[in-house]
Amino acid sequence: SDLEWFYWKHAGFEGGTFLRTDQINNTYYNKNNNNIDTNNNNNDHTKYYNQGHIAMTYTALCTLLTLGDDLQNIDKPSILRALSTLQNPNGSFQCRPSGSECDLRFLYCACAISYLLEDWSGVDVDRAVGYIKSCRSYDGAFGLVSGMEGHGGSTFCAVASLVLMGVIDNGDCHCHSHNDGAHNDAHMNGDDILGSPSWRDELIHWCVMRQIQGMQGRPNKKEDTCYSYWIGGTLRLLGCDHLLDTEALKSFVLGCQSDLGGFSKLEDGIYPDLLHSFYSLSWLSLSGDDYDHGYKYKNNTTQGNDNDGLISLNRLDCSLGMCRRHLENYFKGQKKEEQ
Repeated sequence: SDLEWFYWKHAGFEGGTFLRTDQINNTYYNKNNNNIDTNNNNNDHTKYYNQGHIAMTYTALCTLLTLGDDLQNIDKPSILRALSTLQNPNGSFQCRPSGSECDLRFLYCACAISYLLEDWSGVDVDRAVGYIKSCRSYDGAFGLVSGMEGHGGSTFCAVASLVLMGVIDNGDCHCHSHNDGAHNDAHMNGDDILGSPSWRDELIHWCVMRQIQGMQGRPNKKEDTCYSYWIGGTLRLLGCDHLLDTEALKSFVLGCQSDLGGFSKLEDGIYPDLLHSFYSLSWLSLSGDDYDHGYKYKNNTTQGNDNDGLISLNRLDCSLGMCRRHLENYFKGQKKEEQ
């Protein structure tokens, strides 16, 4: 089954099972990930690459919850141990134990994993916050690593991480907090964290200025549907997405629908892809929170629909990028078990 496929992994999740066979050494990996060498030698070079990945672990947990799983079969201690070994002295996170980049993407994944597992023992929060602070750029946004210019994707990762850790308030009034993040005793002051009383206003200004009709990820770049979510979601978490021209942004995103199905990153007939389809729908979900049943958009590819081709989107938990209903059901189940 789909769930059994996910649970093949240990100490986190891999991106797939494609490294489980080695045609050169005739080596096979069984379901428990044990190495069976048919040539009776132990020179298999794939073991170096056959490692858990922090982004795949975050994605797997969200996917399992979306499929209705309760995460009871997760090896939680192993995942948390793995997280603690992936954090660097400067507070950043690697994506895997060896040969890894280190930036805000993987710090966000670590925060999301810890939030979902309701255990922050694998994250040194003070160091993580310090790394986020070091990535704040001269322009008010956050770069992927220290010293880089601000970018829409890394800015979302920074702000969402601070929200998940409980360091700053979640400005998404439609999203109810399921746990108190890493700081259960008291909320930290954002000004103290980022070293500037004006950091919030400067960041909001940078985000709002990224709108042309759609959103651009950096100044002087083309509009791109994925930044509708990265930057629109950042503003939602800061409680300021009302400052965008929402109707113009919806028009841009919907204009990137393809006759082939899905959404592309740009207008002008670019082919659609899964990533931009997901983030286009994510933004449309966020933008429709004022509607009783989510935002309804015209489905141009479906004929004969009983509701004139209108489709209701599930509401999104902005900080985690997944369906809010499944997330709430999971945490309700956790509370019942505790009682």
